[in-house]
Amino acid sequence: NFLGTSAETMAEDGWDLRYISEARQKASGRHKPSDVEEDVLDLFAQDIPCAPRQYPPFAWRVAPEFEREFEISGLEQDVATKLGDFQDPQWVIPVGGTLRLVKGGIYRWTLRLEQICAHRPQMQIGVHGANHRRPWRLMTTTRCSRAKDEDPWQERPGGDRMLLEGDYLHIEVDLRGLHLPFGTMAVSINSEPQEVVFDDITLTNGSPLMPVVCM
Repeated sequence: NFLGTSAETMAEDGWDLRYISEARQKASGRHKPSDVEEDVLDLFAQDIPCAPRQYPPFAWRVAPEFEREFEISGLEQDVATKLGDFQDPQWVIPVGGTLRLVKGGIYRWTLRLEQICAHRPQMQIGVHGANHRRPWRLMTTTRCSRAKDEDPWQERPGGDRMLLEGDYLHIEVDLRGLHLPFGTMAVSINSEPQEVVFDDITLTNGSPLMPVVCM
């Protein structure tokens, strides 16, 4: 396992997802990366306008009403594991990050899918407003379809794409509004080119956004 989480610490048939910051530093203390992992790590060789981080940029935090649904683990609370199935099979439950995304900033983080539930594989990844209020901007891991707020799901323009165990998802949320009156959310999978998923994140409501995973 790339970041050292042993299989024994995860549910036999559940979800496990970890976010990564400064992947080169993290990987160097674990093992020598393979050629594929080197390709993924090369994606981090970009000019990010912030000081290097020694620790992850945020921890996972579960809303009180959903505390029984998740296990948060890892030295930096950087692993979110879904415990069992939610009672309503049509619903996925959110777990948010402590990072606050505000107007004027650009934010980047990476998630790795450590384990995917075989019988309920769908996760939704993106951003929520504070306290899981709108705006919602989410992309599924089973098809890379996307939806905003309570609108219907829209197909990925390039066709369906399913994320697999071990995949890295690099997320960039740009709230600077440099070229549009809105913010954008873009993703890239492993070392593939980045694609814009949303270009309509409102910058006028004044409330911060947060990273979120629903599963």
